[in-house]
This record gives sequence, C-alpha cells and structure tokens, in this order.
Amino acid sequence: MRILVWLLATLSPAFAGAALPKVLFFANPMTSDNDVVRRPQPDVLSVAERHFQSLSAGVFDVTITQDGRSLGSREALSRYQAIVFFTAINPPGVDIDALVAWVRDGGAFVGIHSTANTYQKHPGFGELLGARYDRRPWRTAAAPQTRVRVKVDDRTHPATRHLGAGFELADDIYQFKAIDHGGITVLLSLDPASLDLNHPKMNRDDRVLPVAWSRAFGRGRVFYTALGDWEPTWSDPRYRTHLIEGIRWAMARPSAP
Repeated sequence: MRILVWLLATLSPAFAGAALPKVLFFANPMTSDNDVVRRPQPDVLSVAERHFQSLSAGVFDVTITQDGRSLGSREALSRYQAIVFFTAINPPGVDIDALVAWVRDGGAFVGIHSTANTYQKHPGFGELLGARYDRRPWRTAAAPQTRVRVKVDDRTHPATRHLGAGFELADDIYQFKAIDHGGITVLLSLDPASLDLNHPKMNRDDRVLPVAWSRAFGRGRVFYTALGDWEPTWSDPRYRTHLIEGIRWAMARPSAP
C-alpha cells in the first residue's frame, strides 16, 4: 500500500498537493466570423471557452478572458506558465512586444485556428508563430467546413502520437504563407489527395500544407494548431488530447499517462 501511495503521489500533482500550472486562455474574435469563440452574451462563455474549461479540468489552473488588458504588461504575463490564444485581427490591450519577449525568454505560447490571422502587421508576432494565415481556398458559404484527410507527420510528438498515421475530419481549413520552414516542425499536414489543388485561391506550389506545428523560439516554445473552428472539433477526443498535450509540451511538462 505504501508503494501505491508513493506512485500516486509521484504521478498526480493534484494528489501530491502541488499547484496546477496556470494557463491564460485569451479568446477574442474581434470582427471575424469565428462563432465558436464569440460569446452569446458578455457574461456567457463561448463554445471554445466552455470546452477549454472542461478539457483543462484537473490539468491546468485556467483563467479565461476576452480582455486584452490581461496581457498588457510583462508583469501580467509572468503570472502564467502558458498563454493560449484563440484570437483574430487585432485585439486591443495586448502588449505584443512584451508577449514576444516573454516567450523568447522562456515562456510557452499556444495558438489556435484564427490566431494565425492575428496581428498580421506585427513582424515579431509572425516570427514567433512561424507562419501566417493566407485565405481558405476550399470554404464556401454553403460548406464552411471542409472534410479533409490529415497526415500525421510527426508520430512521436506528444500532441500527435495518439493519432496514428492519419485521420479525417471536417473543419475550417486554412492555407498559410510566410512559413518558416527552417524554424518549425510540422506535426500535421493536409493530404493533397483530399483537396482540390487547382482551386484558384490555392497558392502552395510546393504542396506543403501544414495544419499543426511546434517550434523553439529563443528559450521558449510555441505550439500551433489550425483546427478548432466548430463545436464538433472541440468535442472530438482526438482534438482535446491534441490540444492538451500541445500545451503541456510548450510548457516542457511530461505527457499525461
């Protein structure tokens, strides 16, 4: 029995009484069409916020906000072990220079979906993220979600090793520009065979279509996933594990059993 208690105390921070790592979830859609992150009322959590709160239970001590002033200084950022963005356009109040410096000095940053379309004119944020949003070639008004096949490029990473060789799903599918090929490690990418590569908005001549990636940024770590635009994705256990383990990796924490 003593051995069992020791093992449980070793494996479970909550059991051992250790504080959970503090994570800030900053969700701000601005004027974009991200209904999954837009609150129906100011005091009612959005779809993404509710799901993030539930999937983080017992893993992170989560603060959820749509107020950029929570990231308005280096001192404010230092309260957290990881900053998670689900944002678009230019949310006010955020000190982007302080955020970039915080990550470079050892912080953990995670971007979800439309975060790649955030602060497009800020070079430091683009360098941190490793790529920029560049249209959604396959999206139509009648079919805002596109069913695609996703390849698992890195089957050893904690955020992807549970996914096998590949999987199918429907989501709002992005292409990217200004990809730092030498700086990012592609974890997931689109299977070109599942897409219309002759679409007039398709611009990746090399047919490299990343979906999720990780990177070192100075002494910090960055994880980004383009998935997460609608509720079925957030309800999918594959995605929930993908996101949780991506955050844990960015914080340099061991994977969950």
